[in-house]
Amino acid sequence: MGSISRKLFSRMVCVLIIGSPAVGIRAQVPKPTESSSASKLPGTPTPPQTHEMTASDIAAFLDGILPMQLQREDIAGAVVVIVKNGSILFAQGYGYADVKARRKVSPTVTLFRPGSISKTFTWTAVMQLVEQGKIDLDADVSQYLDFQIPHSSGRPVTMRNLMTHTAGFEESTKDVVVDRPDELTALPGYVTAHRPNQIFTPGTVPAYSNYGADLAGYIVQRVSGLPFEEYVQKNIFQPLGISHGTFLEPLPDSFKADLSNGYELASQDAKPFEWIPPNPAPDGSLSITGAEMASFMIAHLQDGRYRDARILQPQTAQMMHARQFSMDPAANGMALGFYEENRNGLRIIGHGGDLNYFHSDMHLVPSEGLGFFVSYNSLGKAELDVRTALWDAFLNRYFPAGQNNAPTGPPTDAEAVSGKYLSSRRAETTILRSLWFLTESSVTKKEDGTIEVDSMKDFSGQPKRWRSVGNLQFRELDGQQLLIFKQDPTGRLAMITEDPTDISQRVPWTENKTVLLLALGFAALVFSLALVFWPIGAILRRHYQRTLTLSRPQMRMRVFVKLGCAAQVLALIAFAGTVAYGFSNLSFFSDRYDWWLRCVQLLFTIGLAAAVIVSYGSYSAWKSSGKKVWPAACAAGLIVASFIYVWFAVTSGVLQVSLKY
Repeated sequence: MGSISRKLFSRMVCVLIIGSPAVGIRAQVPKPTESSSASKLPGTPTPPQTHEMTASDIAAFLDGILPMQLQREDIAGAVVVIVKNGSILFAQGYGYADVKARRKVSPTVTLFRPGSISKTFTWTAVMQLVEQGKIDLDADVSQYLDFQIPHSSGRPVTMRNLMTHTAGFEESTKDVVVDRPDELTALPGYVTAHRPNQIFTPGTVPAYSNYGADLAGYIVQRVSGLPFEEYVQKNIFQPLGISHGTFLEPLPDSFKADLSNGYELASQDAKPFEWIPPNPAPDGSLSITGAEMASFMIAHLQDGRYRDARILQPQTAQMMHARQFSMDPAANGMALGFYEENRNGLRIIGHGGDLNYFHSDMHLVPSEGLGFFVSYNSLGKAELDVRTALWDAFLNRYFPAGQNNAPTGPPTDAEAVSGKYLSSRRAETTILRSLWFLTESSVTKKEDGTIEVDSMKDFSGQPKRWRSVGNLQFRELDGQQLLIFKQDPTGRLAMITEDPTDISQRVPWTENKTVLLLALGFAALVFSLALVFWPIGAILRRHYQRTLTLSRPQMRMRVFVKLGCAAQVLALIAFAGTVAYGFSNLSFFSDRYDWWLRCVQLLFTIGLAAAVIVSYGSYSAWKSSGKKVWPAACAAGLIVASFIYVWFAVTSGVLQVSLKY
């Protein structure tokens, strides 16, 4: 999701369903939170002037935005579908599904890949089984599996936790994408082999999890007795008249000609099909047309009914759309699978989805019977968040918000919340743990008493400013977004944003990315200078006809120190190179390249022994030099650099025995 974003919780309770499906459902319904319109300012006036939402007005409005977005951002094509009161109000393709062949995007023919919006189909399947009494939202999910999800914090993971992204799972990177279809793992093997560790107690902290949706899809498969794809086809696609939708990879032959290409930039060649494990992937492998997304949106907006068909009973749909979990009453919260994204005085639920080259959003406004789906088939220049810009412009045209007259809070609030913050959607126990420090956001106090969050930018690319409204809450200047700072269940100060699928936690100085980068930069520089000055010193001594007056053991130790510097800097370079290459080619992070990660670990292990040698040799050289200033400075630099190396090797997780990440 959100994207991209940026950014990446908690769950649980336990009650057993007994009796009829209807009784079971009611037993599992938490009372919706009273402040369900979380992002709305109380008492905000709404201007009387609005535009009438008609197909012709929407067409003229979007014709003034979409073509400009495609051209400016170098995006090949997009599809927009809007439903209202049970029918399609507007459906239009823009640009090209295949630039080279000049094949235009069609809302009824062109297949897009909406990424994590796939999860909402998976969660709908889960709720069908809930209303049949076959799944209890508050029971330990292990009872539906052929393996155990450990009670790491003394509490079980429940289906409600999975659906609200509060199971506590850390982020997984391995096998997110693969290069070839023969590398796709079947769903049962995937969820067994890729179970992430839990870093939060279930039901306490939100942390978006793709694995959680895959696990739920596997439970659907086991409980229903049907393969996941077959279950969705029979119980969701067929009742909704979806004939061009599938979770399968590769696509059925009859679908391939209609699939949109994916592009990084429209001006470049199309990219290969993105293979998303497992096969099928309940968390993200859906391919579907824009028009067929309409029937799914209509069904949810009509409490499970589409024309004469019904995929959910009204009570089930209402429970699914009700708020289930939130870190604060004033913040957006999680429904069951959907998340709140309230704006302009409206309660909105929805979901986003991102592959490398397809980027999509689905928004539902139940009170207005309104559904909005958009999907772009290119990454684009990423100079503008085109999806958010489009949706905000749409809301501001048809549901304009009033002026924000929130009171100003104490300036001390800005000082109290400054620091570095790390998303709860992260890896904590894996070999890639340290990489997540690089995603930290900085909250800084400005001279006018506002705060700035470097990761939150406006449509011009400038960091947004936020003014205190009291109680450690900050309102966006000239905007609606609210930032809430409060202590989370782990005891850390947390920053709660409008995205309820994760929070950001303030980190201590030992996990501060600035400290980390400065320390590693210093170590690499010192090791590199030691190696560079080695031959330079020899050349200068030869030029001035000087000789080193060292004993044979001292000469030997000197060579070992230089080799130790080389070993440590080589390990750091290998790790940095692996990370840089891996995140630009995600398929690198797979079993196929575990051997290379073992090589990097071997380099780090050699580097640990080298750190001891460098420290001892530097100290010995300083003592034998008569404790002069220059040798002392060199020795101190090498000893500190070696200490930094050891600290990083031990705390970063790079020497993890497990290569499950």
